[in-house]
Amino acid sequence: MRNITAKLAFRQIQRNRKRTAGTVTAIALSAALLTAVLSFASSVLTMLQTALGDSFAEYAGAYRLMVFFPAFVLTFLIAFMAVTVISNIFQASASERVKELGILRCIGGTTDQIRRTVISEGLIVSVIGIPAGLLAGTALGYAGVAVAGHYIDRLAEITRSIVMQSFDLQLSFIVGSFVYPAAAMFTLIIVLLSASKPATQMSGIPAVECVKFGTAAKETVKEVSGNKLWKKLWGLEGELGARNVNRNRRSFEPAIRAFSAGICLLLVTAGLSAQFGDLRKLMQSGHNRLVVDYVSLRDEGVDAETGRRADVVLHPIDAETYNAINEQLNAYGDFTVWGIGSNRESYFAKADEAQFSEEMKAQSDALNEYGEMSFDMVSVTEDLYRELCEASGTAYGGNILINTYVYNDQGIRKEIPVFTESLTELSLVTPQGESSTISVDGFLDRGDTEEWLFDAPNRTTVMLITPGAEARYFDWYAEPGAEEEGYVAYAQSLLDSYFPNTGTDSYDEVGYSVRISREDTMVMALNVMLVLAEVIMYSFVALLTLMGAAGFLSTIIAGIRGRSREFAVLKSVGMTNGKLQKMLYSESALCTAKAAIKGTAFGILIPWLINLAIRQAVPVRYHLPGVAAVCGLGIAFAVVLLITRIEITKMKGQSLIETIRMDA
Repeated sequence: MRNITAKLAFRQIQRNRKRTAGTVTAIALSAALLTAVLSFASSVLTMLQTALGDSFAEYAGAYRLMVFFPAFVLTFLIAFMAVTVISNIFQASASERVKELGILRCIGGTTDQIRRTVISEGLIVSVIGIPAGLLAGTALGYAGVAVAGHYIDRLAEITRSIVMQSFDLQLSFIVGSFVYPAAAMFTLIIVLLSASKPATQMSGIPAVECVKFGTAAKETVKEVSGNKLWKKLWGLEGELGARNVNRNRRSFEPAIRAFSAGICLLLVTAGLSAQFGDLRKLMQSGHNRLVVDYVSLRDEGVDAETGRRADVVLHPIDAETYNAINEQLNAYGDFTVWGIGSNRESYFAKADEAQFSEEMKAQSDALNEYGEMSFDMVSVTEDLYRELCEASGTAYGGNILINTYVYNDQGIRKEIPVFTESLTELSLVTPQGESSTISVDGFLDRGDTEEWLFDAPNRTTVMLITPGAEARYFDWYAEPGAEEEGYVAYAQSLLDSYFPNTGTDSYDEVGYSVRISREDTMVMALNVMLVLAEVIMYSFVALLTLMGAAGFLSTIIAGIRGRSREFAVLKSVGMTNGKLQKMLYSESALCTAKAAIKGTAFGILIPWLINLAIRQAVPVRYHLPGVAAVCGLGIAFAVVLLITRIEITKMKGQSLIETIRMDA
């Protein structure tokens, strides 16, 4: 009997070559996508191992999780789409074999043998589909790595310009030893899951009903509801079409879910892409100055008595040093060099709330549990300090308050004054709880100087320019123009004389880092990473959507082709070709509308929910992906109606009598 079940499955495959080709294609596409995802993850993991060297082992678990978690999510989405599509194909195949399976039951076939007949069909086509998918997935993965490698090379180039030393980051196509076995196993599981449901249904049908009716269930007349809206839009033909969709809900619903998921994924990707675009705009600078940068290492710790975080800056740069470097950099060419530094770790600021501006009084989040504000003791080079004193009307030697608080209000960037101009002093509190006072001798507003001083990233609530202050960070800015190449070499030599580094010493070993880069370098790196993420997302989502659309269209096509007798009967009682076409168009449009409504709703909701988290960190708002929704849904309706039109055309010329007698 085992040989009989296999032969029956094989005969079904030979008899329905078109459906078999569709099944093989769906299985191959599933295996290809899984292979591409896993090979891409394998390539990225190898790249990290090469770039990090011995350091990789320390956090190997975290790196693997970082790489394989997205791969797992994509694998789940692929499996969901594939099971829906392939299951529909097996369901249609099993339904056509009801009489055959009933006869098998009558001659002694068991329930298990009936199930094996259907599952055997899946296993046979897998023998062709899975190897073909592995090969196609290898090519797809290679192409994906080649595209991503272009962006990775650019990212490595930018990173080298930031760290000013060799940085090996190269993405090469690597197929790990686990890729093919894992992809083949997952695909086989997908096929078995897809075939198991129709196999179980077929094995539970009584043999007499199978032989007598030739359908999966006894043909009984049952009342099904139509759709009032569709009746108004399409007339009586729309009502008939809606009733047919509702009557065959079990066949249509899986396909609708798959297509809904595809639409949802496209809109989610479009929504996230819009947020990425806003993030890039937020990080962009209006300048492209060359920056000579110094950063000291800090020793992070917690004060035992106060419980506060108490960091110690190990190698702060003093005023004498940064002014001397600035003077020597200025001596190179016919352009101006100026510098600004920061020390955000040493103090908190406190003031009488009566001195707060009205807008600031409403900002309770700006104060910690001790009623203190984050504080930055800003240091600037001598020439720049004199300019700021003149701009703010502050006497030389005084402290100048940058009286602007920039904050993120649920995705909207807002800027308010911190204090009234009656403020004359601030209390500074160390993490150890020690207090001191510092005078406020002048106020600097946005209109007094260039905006770059106000738009620095990672700003604190209170920023006070203090002459002669030490700094943990210090940046020297310049626009050398045509002299840039020589200036970079000169600046590097100058930094080496002040801050010796063999070029192989790490940041932790020497306690500081120095680098020379363009002001927009970090923004460029961010842009590359975001664009790469968008390319990857759109590529895989497009393929997943195509898979869902293919399953949806195959269901529509099967629904039309399998009802030739019904159409012939309708024509025999007076339905014209035009009305029949209208009914079929209404059915296709209704199924598409159901998929579109669900997919669009979730496609809008998901990126909106993601934005709720994003807007807490950066001022980026959610944008409705209107263009993507209109274009995507328009294309979906157009394609479905076109396919319906093609199938209607194929039915022309059929003999009514022969068609009715064919299935009788």
